[in-house]
Amino acid sequence: MPMFLEFIERLTAEIQRDLPGWEAQKKMISGRPKTDMGAINQRNAKQSAVLIWLYPENNEIFTRLILRTEYKGVHSAQVAFPGGTKEETDTDLWQTALREAQEEVGIPKEKVKYVGPISPVYIPPSNFWVQPYIGTTEENFTPDIQKSEVQRTIDMNVKLLLDPAIKQEKVINRSDGLSIKTPYYNIEGYTVWGATAMMLSELEELLRRIEK
Repeated sequence: MPMFLEFIERLTAEIQRDLPGWEAQKKMISGRPKTDMGAINQRNAKQSAVLIWLYPENNEIFTRLILRTEYKGVHSAQVAFPGGTKEETDTDLWQTALREAQEEVGIPKEKVKYVGPISPVYIPPSNFWVQPYIGTTEENFTPDIQKSEVQRTIDMNVKLLLDPAIKQEKVINRSDGLSIKTPYYNIEGYTVWGATAMMLSELEELLRRIEK
């Protein structure tokens, strides 16, 4: 446990010092310009948040991803972090991330310690402005999935992000009918691309800084 707590302490300090931001995000996106905040404000983007949950297991550090259910929408059957749209009852986006993570995969929100935010991501097809937050617990929790939204969970050792072999590129057929060639993370055989890959890329850069 001291190793895990030391890791979290160093990660917290690194987040507070400086975020990699767009320079890290753009490595896992193809052909998209940097976010224009003026344009996003004009589009009245939907506010949402996700939780990047870190927990220790067998002297390693893990995070939990989800495979969304298939539905008629732009994020059907995609791998993502647990999260969703801000509701009126949420006092802020951190509370949105906690609530959604508890609802979708059963992470008890009262147990999660705040570490900090990483850079937000705009998703043009769904007009979502997503704020990712890193939170941690000192124990694992058995998944309790919301079957209407989640097919399964994918618990990933975060050091996997430091393996260049999981970064690949291929043509992906989007839900809007367009096909794009894009970089992605191959995680347990799942294609993790788009906004989630951008978030993972920033987390990867933070991990590399800590490893130095």
